[in-house]
Amino acid sequence: MNKLRSFIFLAFIALVILEDSAVCSEMPFKVPLQTRKEWNFEKEGVQFSNNFSGARLNNCAHLQDNIYIATISPENSPINQSPWYAFKISSCKKQTIEVRFLLTHPGTTSKPIISFDGKEFKALDKKLWTQESSENKTLASALLEVGPNPLWVFAHQPISLDDLDLWSNTLAKSPSTKITTIGKSMEGRPIKQLALGNPDATNFIFILGRQHPPEVTGSVGLMSFVDTIALNSPLSKTFRHSFQTIVIPVVNPDGVEHGHWRSTLGSVDPNRDYGPFTQIETRAVRDALTTITKQPKARVYLFLDFHSTSEDIFYTQRDEDQTFPLLFTKRWLKGIQEHFPNYAFKRDAEHNENLPTSKTWAYKTFGSAGITYEFGYNTSFEKVRAIASGAAEEMMKILVAETASR
Repeated sequence: MNKLRSFIFLAFIALVILEDSAVCSEMPFKVPLQTRKEWNFEKEGVQFSNNFSGARLNNCAHLQDNIYIATISPENSPINQSPWYAFKISSCKKQTIEVRFLLTHPGTTSKPIISFDGKEFKALDKKLWTQESSENKTLASALLEVGPNPLWVFAHQPISLDDLDLWSNTLAKSPSTKITTIGKSMEGRPIKQLALGNPDATNFIFILGRQHPPEVTGSVGLMSFVDTIALNSPLSKTFRHSFQTIVIPVVNPDGVEHGHWRSTLGSVDPNRDYGPFTQIETRAVRDALTTITKQPKARVYLFLDFHSTSEDIFYTQRDEDQTFPLLFTKRWLKGIQEHFPNYAFKRDAEHNENLPTSKTWAYKTFGSAGITYEFGYNTSFEKVRAIASGAAEEMMKILVAETASR
């Protein structure tokens, strides 16, 4: 009997995956887009929806009783094993349902972050979550209280395109900040650039964000880092007088919009395209930054690319790799550690050094340190903001001293 039940369940899963393969919009992109829709289970009075920006739910099916299967698929393959999902559930009456997460690509399902208004989020109680088990061949599952008001279910607390636009536009109200559009994505979304500081300054730092759509702690870190540069503190004002900070907050807006795990609509990981430059988005970044460096006396002091991964880590060059300023990375990380004595982070100076990543391209092109600044997926927003702010202060101290000595 148990073997028969397992066979029936596996057959049901196969049907769900087959149906999912047909649930794609016919679009002129290399990546098949998930269809934005609502799944209505009228008899049970339950509705699932992926019809909002940043959503990821490729299919949904009712298994039995109060159990539903949510199919989560990446936009392409091979791809990293960091599944992103985001969907809403509502019910005509208050009830508890079980949602089982079916990943069609290897990965570990994150315990959901939930919200009842799409604004305030909290982690699902661990008692209501069961992690998947390859040994027992079971899916991850969540017990969720649903009702007439939608329940928002996310892999991680979201930072949307609207959130980043609001932040950028608020920052741009300062007379020392200018916002421009450096290009458009494959689907026509603007790729925006912020310039903070003295427009006559010829010293530059470059900052990128959101190459990979689900990496929201990277966005939180970027915003806090830049907000600290924009403060009216004596250090920040001195820094802005001598430096222009160029920020591209969202390199991959189409990926964010469509809930991608990693890629552009061109089916390319943008952070493996700084060399081939096959994508319109990475070409826009390249052209904007290299144009700046063609200005008379322009000099790049630092390139930062904010991301998220499983831990807080800096991907850098080796100390023996000559950069301008000399040994910046070693001095900066030492300053961060002294600023936060109890903060545990790692440094990897050999990570993807032969791949066409933004940090390697920046180092080879500009001669500055090129650093991928990664925050853990599960590092709290509060901690990310504090660490990123302190890191900005330590960076400004070093670079202000550099310019003062020249």
